[in-house]
Amino acid sequence: MKLVELIIEILEDSLIPLKQGEILELAQRNPAFYSCGELQRVDVPLSAVARCLTKYSSGSNPVFGVADEGKVKRSQKRFFLKTKDIPEVKNIPESSLHPYLVKFVHERFNVYSKTINALKVAKKKDKIGKRTNPDIVGFNPALLNLNYLFQKEVEKLGLLSTKVIQFYSFELKLKIDKSNVIEAYFQAVSNSSWANLGYLVVGDLDTDAVFLSNLTRLNNGYGIGVIKLNLENPVKSEVIVSAREREIVDINFMNFLTEMNQDFYNFIETTVDIIVTKKIDKSKFDKII
Repeated sequence: MKLVELIIEILEDSLIPLKQGEILELAQRNPAFYSCGELQRVDVPLSAVARCLTKYSSGSNPVFGVADEGKVKRSQKRFFLKTKDIPEVKNIPESSLHPYLVKFVHERFNVYSKTINALKVAKKKDKIGKRTNPDIVGFNPALLNLNYLFQKEVEKLGLLSTKVIQFYSFELKLKIDKSNVIEAYFQAVSNSSWANLGYLVVGDLDTDAVFLSNLTRLNNGYGIGVIKLNLENPVKSEVIVSAREREIVDINFMNFLTEMNQDFYNFIETTVDIIVTKKIDKSKFDKII
């Protein structure tokens, strides 16, 4: 028996929410305790119970609810059963989210997107490069929204003006909850703050109110927005927190990225061509599904 199944059985039989220590005590009295590999493989079974409760009490479809959220210590929190349906764990790569994001940002922001392949990092900058590449970059060709008379004037402002081009940068994660939100958010800060608008994009996002308010606080401090993808219908994806617009892109970091990654170099080269030709070659961007 899996540990999550054992905990479900225990909470289903309990009339009140239970602490993790109480759950372990009841598990040890259950015959299934000795056939549960997750409990038998560890020196401290309580740590396995705590990890399982954390894993299945977060995300968009939590199995367990927490009765006393707030500043109560984790060991003192009481858990109850929300559903017996254990979410299917799919071992899919983050790249599988790309088409959904490409579709959504084109519909929502009129953004043309390009995947940045981390494997195309210049070898001499290999160690730094794979950690600083944005997953997807894009742009809104603001210049093309104007008539010819204004295009001639506005294009004089050059590539770095938001009236000409608005640059977007996206960091993708399959799932974000309390256990990894800080690491994921600051990776997005590191990789996407160069753009006019930067977003952390998530397939499965914890919807707890306290968790979402923490995302808002992070956004107030660092400006990176958050998008929750709808994998059933991409155009119904949600902007959970809007990115704060940066008036001027970080030209030094952009220059660094062009030297480091051929995909990013090609992306910038394409945007320059669009300013000159006033035409978009869609074949140079990710396909919109």
